[in-house]
Amino acid sequence: MYNLLMIIFSLGLPVLAGYCLIELLFFKNSGSGLLEKLALSFGVGAGVLTLVMFILSLLKIRFTVLNITSTIFIIILPFLLVFIRSGKFSAHQAKSQGCRLSAIEISLVGIIILVSLYVFFQALITPLVVWDSWAIYGFKAKAFYLNKAVSLDFLTDPTKLYSHPDYPLLVPLIETWIYICLNSWNDQLVKVIFPFYFISLVIIFYHSLKYYIDKKLVLLFTLLLLTMPELIFLGGSGYADLPFTFYYFISVVYLMRALSAGLDKRFLLISSIFAGLSAWTKNEGLAVSLFNILILGLSILFKLKLSRRNVFLFLEYVLIICAIVIPWFWFKKYFGLSNDVVKPDNLALPYIFSNLKRFPIILSYTGKSLFLFKSWNLFWLLSIGVIITNYKKLLVFPLLNILLSLMLYLGIWFFIYIITPYDVNWHLATSLSRLLLHITPIVLFLDGILIFSKPQGPKK
Repeated sequence: MYNLLMIIFSLGLPVLAGYCLIELLFFKNSGSGLLEKLALSFGVGAGVLTLVMFILSLLKIRFTVLNITSTIFIIILPFLLVFIRSGKFSAHQAKSQGCRLSAIEISLVGIIILVSLYVFFQALITPLVVWDSWAIYGFKAKAFYLNKAVSLDFLTDPTKLYSHPDYPLLVPLIETWIYICLNSWNDQLVKVIFPFYFISLVIIFYHSLKYYIDKKLVLLFTLLLLTMPELIFLGGSGYADLPFTFYYFISVVYLMRALSAGLDKRFLLISSIFAGLSAWTKNEGLAVSLFNILILGLSILFKLKLSRRNVFLFLEYVLIICAIVIPWFWFKKYFGLSNDVVKPDNLALPYIFSNLKRFPIILSYTGKSLFLFKSWNLFWLLSIGVIITNYKKLLVFPLLNILLSLMLYLGIWFFIYIITPYDVNWHLATSLSRLLLHITPIVLFLDGILIFSKPQGPKK
């Protein structure tokens, strides 16, 4: 019973912190439902909690439930007071709109619930067993729990290089938070965060796509997403790839929603926060943030009006991302935490040119991986067909932005495979499936719009 109560508390605190921020952004009615806000709140709250823990560690304040909780409440108290006094807590306004579900819709919702429960069950019956989950994220979480801080001695220990000390700390720190709340290690209960990321991704996917296509079709596409074997596996594995996919998807899709609505500030701010948090989750998130900034800048220059308002929103977007990512990247630079792949020797032009012969290997392996039925069903085969047959829609703003984002992201990964100091076949075998997962929700989202909606924007 104690463990259950502490798990509820450990998850409830970040949700509350995130909800205050999301409620502030959606202070004026946006049409967003409570479930969508709660899913966003969980993602934002996890980011706020772990960034607070990181800052406390820099200030030499030990990790304790009291220290972390009191700091969070100091941050969110002004928001709570404003909302309570205004009487505009939209949780009270988020009454479900009466709508009857058809038999097909009830069946789809039932299957979605069953799959979600299976992911929870899968996560909680096994401890951290896959390599990255226990040797990288879980190992760091235990070290931080024992030291009650982000342990510099651990991160700079040359015998611990296999734990990749340069990897961002969102996942290790939220696992540390759960250990602190439980006052012990528990490699089963600590995985509870991953099904919550799974459910939150599903909710945001549904609510984002329903702005563009019919609800029945949205349920069908949502079912296609959460029944992909690779996603189900990662929903309980302990990898950082599922949280990263969640942040990456929201940063791209909400940027599209902002652009579709003439730079709606609320969606733009959410996109910037989640882009920054993607970089706080995995190193690839820095590329995601830069790509989003590039796409936003190009959209303002060539498609939208180059007005003072739009320039200000662009600068605000950049500053929010910088505020999230700079503390960790400064920490890495200051203490010399370097990456084992992206380093000066591997970026030298002679080295890059000498490795271009790997390109056919990368293309061949990627092609084979796309059609692994046990991992993806027929998803990639069908998606490629959808993109080819609807390419004209894809070249229209703002769908073109998503295509550009995907191409840039795949390009950066192909570049990583070119410069990796490791055997390229081994590197592909251990990472490509997770790379494909990163872009899967975005591609499926794109499929739905290409097939069933007009490219100009959301349905009215």
